Amino acid sequence: MAKAWHYAWAGKSEGPVDELVIRDLIRAGRVKADTLVWSGGMANWDRADRHFAFAPQPLAPAAPPAGPPAMPGAAYPGAGYPGAGSHGAGASGAAPARSFIEAIKVCFQKYVTFRGRASRSEYWWFFLFCLLLGFVGGILETTMGRDGAVLSGLVSLATFLPSLSVTVRRLHDTDRSGWWVGGFYLALIPAGLMIGLLGVATQAAGGTPEAAALAVFGLMSLLGLGYMIAMFVFMCSRGTPGPNRFG
Repeated sequence: MAKAWHYAWAGKSEGPVDELVIRDLIRAGRVKADTLVWSGGMANWDRADRHFAFAPQPLAPAAPPAGPPAMPGAAYPGAGYPGAGSHGAGASGAAPARSFIEAIKVCFQKYVTFRGRASRSEYWWFFLFCLLLGFVGGILETTMGRDGAVLSGLVSLATFLPSLSVTVRRLHDTDRSGWWVGGFYLALIPAGLMIGLLGVATQAAGGTPEAAALAVFGLMSLLGLGYMIAMFVFMCSRGTPGPNRFG
């Protein structure tokens, strides 16, 4: 089982989070060298630099006799403050903000990681990165012909899974299930079968199968448009401020 950590933020204790989340917070600048941290088995709060390769700093305050130690000026009731137990979250959000480079790095590190949460900046910076790659791929297809199309296809294939996983983590950050994505792809199978069967049935009845298939396709297009609008709203939504069922 991964070691659980608590860290000090705004005079309160945040956590528990695992070491991977602490390292994410260090990269995001939320946990600094002099940030106080605590984990089970430690007698007292200690500086992060003594556990995550930072420089030495002053000693931490004394710990209470039982349970996670209280921070200076604030009691530690476990659930008595917003954001307790969140993965890298404070009162303003659950997942750490990312820069453009950080978002690309994290999304490729979590290539097929569908657990956890992703902030809006992490999702949208990676979305922009994929959009720029698609633009470059289009230029390659125009200038290089078949070879450019092959390169463009390889780039799209390489970014498909990290794009899918960060979308699921972004849904998690808003306390929504990843089945908003998985359900859509699964729905494409019965939708295709429905169009095909309707065409066959219409033809058997003496009608025009193309017209029936076109009508079903139009209905599915409207549903798809509604789905895309809903997903856009979800991706733009603020993450839940604190723990939810996904982290």
